[in-house]
Amino acid sequence: MGKVKASDAVVRLLENWGINHIYGIPGDSIDTMVEALRKEESKIKFYTVRHEEVASLAAAAYSKLTGKIGVCLAIGGPGAIHLLNGMYDAKMDHVPMLVLVGHIPSRLTGTDYFQEVDTVELFKDVAVYNKKITSAESFPAVVNQAIRTAYTKRGVAVLSIPDDIPLGEISDSAPQLFNDFEKKTPGLVQDDLNDAVALINKATSPVILAGVGAKNAKNELKAFAERIDAPVAITLPGKGAISDLHPNFIGNIGKIGTKPAYRAMKSSDLLIMIGTDYPYAAYLPEGAKCVQIDIDPEKIGKRYAVTNGIVGDSAEALDYLTEHVTPVSDRPFLKTCQDNMKTWWNWMNEDQDQKKSPIAPEALMAGIESISEDDTIYSVDVGTSTVWSTRYLRLRENQDFIVSAWLGTMGCGLPGAIAAKQTFPDRQAIAITGDGAFAMVMQDFATAVHYKMPIIVVVLNNKQLAFIKYEQQSAGQLKYAVDFGDIDYAKFAEACGGKGFRIQNYEELQPALEQAKASDVPVILDVAVDVNAAPLPGKIVMDEAKGYARFTAKSIAENHKMEKMPPMKTVMRRFL
Repeated sequence: MGKVKASDAVVRLLENWGINHIYGIPGDSIDTMVEALRKEESKIKFYTVRHEEVASLAAAAYSKLTGKIGVCLAIGGPGAIHLLNGMYDAKMDHVPMLVLVGHIPSRLTGTDYFQEVDTVELFKDVAVYNKKITSAESFPAVVNQAIRTAYTKRGVAVLSIPDDIPLGEISDSAPQLFNDFEKKTPGLVQDDLNDAVALINKATSPVILAGVGAKNAKNELKAFAERIDAPVAITLPGKGAISDLHPNFIGNIGKIGTKPAYRAMKSSDLLIMIGTDYPYAAYLPEGAKCVQIDIDPEKIGKRYAVTNGIVGDSAEALDYLTEHVTPVSDRPFLKTCQDNMKTWWNWMNEDQDQKKSPIAPEALMAGIESISEDDTIYSVDVGTSTVWSTRYLRLRENQDFIVSAWLGTMGCGLPGAIAAKQTFPDRQAIAITGDGAFAMVMQDFATAVHYKMPIIVVVLNNKQLAFIKYEQQSAGQLKYAVDFGDIDYAKFAEACGGKGFRIQNYEELQPALEQAKASDVPVILDVAVDVNAAPLPGKIVMDEAKGYARFTAKSIAENHKMEKMPPMKTVMRRFL
């Protein structure tokens, strides 16, 4: 029986779990683990980023795209603290993540040593599994359990590793080096399925709300919607669950959603929620019956009064419902929704036909869509870029769309594109981000250059935190503390070794997009967008209208001028 370093045993264990890459930054308190990874670099690639936050955000994005566990690594203390943002993104979007952080040697714990941070306490809220490694012998077994727990609970498992522990030698045939794990999906309950069939058959105006849990059931969702002739609305993280081009599609709900989706919800007699924990009850039907399908029993009835709950895999549940419900081929309610959607798309096409300078964000989205491929992965940041992308990009069946949905953290766009290109090198990866969000992580554009990842980063540059500006206005407040100085992101791209295009006039847009698509190195498109482009809600509700009225009155009273507002035609379309 031979001996092996605990660090080498753990790396073998990671290989057995199918882990083939890690994002992170080396450092003294984690270097023993990094040395073990170096010896296995042909099997597990280490991607060195410029900021630990990007490592954790990229790991979360990888998990969102694949369902597999994302892994990141950093030193203890400051490195561990920097990981928190991406860890919370994984926690709140319910994806598995393994986090390995260094720690000072065991003999020095509690001595207020350099960079000593109580990481177990630090990660208590964010982690579903949170342990400090106490011995070389237990190290592989604890890692094994961490991965199992992350998968089972769809969350973050974090291990704090004193730097002396990985050096310890253990048996090279320890049984914990081998995983034997299969995640079990709750079985469907026949009575629940039968009750759902009865409710669906009785409904005259059913609406489907598809969330991220429906993304693994695209074909089943499509077949079910067509079987019962029902409109399909989506949540933000659910974008892509059904093609935007499908005739039953009515868009997102909520402030970033569409007016047809709002109207459909408010006139529905049956809400069918699939894989979503949608939080904004004001946008859901009032008093309608509800069928909810979710793999997590805790989500059933959490946000909305459920008539019938189905716990289990959404694809399996939809298959059953599609087979057993009475088919409908001519539902008047759907036709009304489709007529509303036709009007909506006509409005959106008008917006996208603007050929002005500075460039309308809506027109920019049309340009991006024109160079997208059938399997493009969009990594969308948080801010007005979320609104424009969600509303105006018409996703096709095999395209993917990822975003920081529940945490809503700025800076997720670039790390997501890096993860997309690393995971699917033959697919086009496009990050869409505002200048405020991009500036938070822009240093890692150099990471994409270093690893030869030809991603496209589209920066909507309006020199301000535009979404926050419109939040202030809708609350009746004056604009304050949201303006930036200018940065030439195209020059920055060139300085990093990529390509950059600074686009200030509409006529420059399409040629630059075409060059970006053809590039074999990372590209930044620095697009000067209209500073007054307003990401209005799809349906302006009364409270929002009152807020804009207070903002206008306050601007006249204090600034002695009326701020530029969206065209009255657009406002009235969204309000009435």
